[in-house]
Amino acid sequence: MYRNSFLSKKVYFLYPHSVVQKELVSRLVAQEYAVYLVNDYIRFKDVVKTVEDPIVFINIDEALSIKKWKNYISDLMGGDRPVPVGVLTYNEDPELAREFLMDLMIPCGFIKLKLGLEQSFEIILKTLEVNEARGRRKYLRVNCSGVKNTGFNVLQGERMLEGKVVDISSIGMSFIFNDNVRLAKNTLIKGVQVRLKGRLCRVSGPIVGCSSTPDGLLYVMLFEKTTSYKQKECIYSFIYEVLQDEITEVMKRPQLVTTLV
Repeated sequence: MYRNSFLSKKVYFLYPHSVVQKELVSRLVAQEYAVYLVNDYIRFKDVVKTVEDPIVFINIDEALSIKKWKNYISDLMGGDRPVPVGVLTYNEDPELAREFLMDLMIPCGFIKLKLGLEQSFEIILKTLEVNEARGRRKYLRVNCSGVKNTGFNVLQGERMLEGKVVDISSIGMSFIFNDNVRLAKNTLIKGVQVRLKGRLCRVSGPIVGCSSTPDGLLYVMLFEKTTSYKQKECIYSFIYEVLQDEITEVMKRPQLVTTLV
């Protein structure tokens, strides 16, 4: 199947360990990877088979026995749409590692979390790099349409302008003003207050593009290079929440449940 290499791959953690949820995920999103956490192996099997070029890391310490996880992983990696899988575990048994790496031939590694957070992170990061999980797009961008309590305002002269954020990444955003506002290319907008699910961050930057849409003029703004990490952290947190909302909704959809393990 042809894959658009410009697009990033979706990275799933099935039954993520607490250290993955608390530490690794936010760092991976800050490295511009599209990361999703899932806790339902039955529905996930049907969902992931519809995703183009996913990468899956599975916590084999939960939910199923080792034997059943082997069957599950074999099934994911088989068929017409094989899914690349990596394993995360606190189990240090070298025989277990051999079984997954040599017998099952999992392509994305057997990661022993007892090695420590930093080493585990580096292994996962290297795996994602080798698999070109970012695609050619360097920055992770999410669509904000329909996301509640999300928008922006900015004071231009004595006038407070408001609008909706169409999409956003760590380096810029596109937006539409509520009123008919015309700005020239390269216009520098200072002190834009962006509301992301109620979370506030303040950005500035030049207008680098504009196009006409049925909803009005769509402006593209690049954030200034001096944007603080605190502001970017706010954006990364929002991006992660949007991605997680996306997979939560997908997992709720009625679908054929395949007989497993």
